[in-house]
Amino acid sequence: MENSYWSAAIPFVAAYRQRDSSETPTLQMLKKLYLDKVDFSKRELDPYKSKAEDVVTTILKLIQKHVRQGDPKINEEPIGTGSGFEGVKVKPEVEFDFMVPIQVRFRQIIVSDDDHNVPACFGLIQIEESGRIQFQSATVWGRDTSDFKEKFCIRFGSHGYVLSAGKIQRWFQSMCARTLLELAKHFPGYNFRFRTSGPARTLVFDWLGKEVNIDLVPAVQYEDAYLVAKMTSRLGEAAWRFSFSTHEKAFFQSLSPNYCYFKCLKILKYLRENDKKMCPTSHLSSSCPSYYLKTAFLYQAWRSDQDIWKNEDLEDRVKNLLRYLAECMRQRHLQHIYKDNTNLLKEVSSTTLEQIRLRLLYIHNNFDSVLQYHLQY
Repeated sequence: MENSYWSAAIPFVAAYRQRDSSETPTLQMLKKLYLDKVDFSKRELDPYKSKAEDVVTTILKLIQKHVRQGDPKINEEPIGTGSGFEGVKVKPEVEFDFMVPIQVRFRQIIVSDDDHNVPACFGLIQIEESGRIQFQSATVWGRDTSDFKEKFCIRFGSHGYVLSAGKIQRWFQSMCARTLLELAKHFPGYNFRFRTSGPARTLVFDWLGKEVNIDLVPAVQYEDAYLVAKMTSRLGEAAWRFSFSTHEKAFFQSLSPNYCYFKCLKILKYLRENDKKMCPTSHLSSSCPSYYLKTAFLYQAWRSDQDIWKNEDLEDRVKNLLRYLAECMRQRHLQHIYKDNTNLLKEVSSTTLEQIRLRLLYIHNNFDSVLQYHLQY
């Protein structure tokens, strides 16, 4: 089996050696992989992004008809986040993430520094214990606060009532579901439906021959970041996850597209996602979230000079990122880019980290053969 693979690969590699002699065969393969299988170009993605923004804005306007007095106020201006808005979307799925800010007055945000039971990168949104709860809108809810607490909060130990990520999520999803018939009238011929994907409910529709997936998540602003209604298994629906996606998007927008920053991260994301093709039991695909790759990349891009990110340096940058990630797995430490005291790998088992490390090193040490495999299959 292995001999037949290499027999087929020999003429494949030879074809690259006949190309522009100023480029190495490896760089040529990287460029071909990027163009053929990795890159979701701006020209291809922008129409889908515009349509997604149009659909989401329409949904939020329609929701206003169903929000009751005393419910949190929903902002009609969503915030596009994630790879689709950072310029690092990888083929083939058409997916977009939006945070939908909601406004609710809270007493304080309790983080891991305040209570060791709260996981890193999560927070509890503590609601006022006395008096009436008021929202940052013209309408003040006149009923007793116990109604709000029953509908949207849960008790959490000595912290009293905290805003429930689960209850807010379910409430928001029910608001979205009520708009489906009206949404179809605004977009005749579209078949809108919801799909459950993990803790989220994703709006799905078909357009221009592709399935478009839109993940909408309620968010509460806290200082210069957001807390999103994505729960953790340890505290269930009590905890909200911190999101620094607006900072990350701004950083990506500051990078020059004329260098290989975007190519480097997108290729690494592609290799992670598709490593299961080479190794069905790959922990790199199953247990290494894309956010680990993004965090490692942000550190590399932030701390290095732009001169080492020339397009001809693409091979070095991808390999360097593979080595850096492997070393993070060995040390069991990958620091959160915006929360200095948070180690993203703290809760991951040493066995899983070792398996991820070995796959990263395998790709690094067999780089050409890995590229050849992905170009062929």
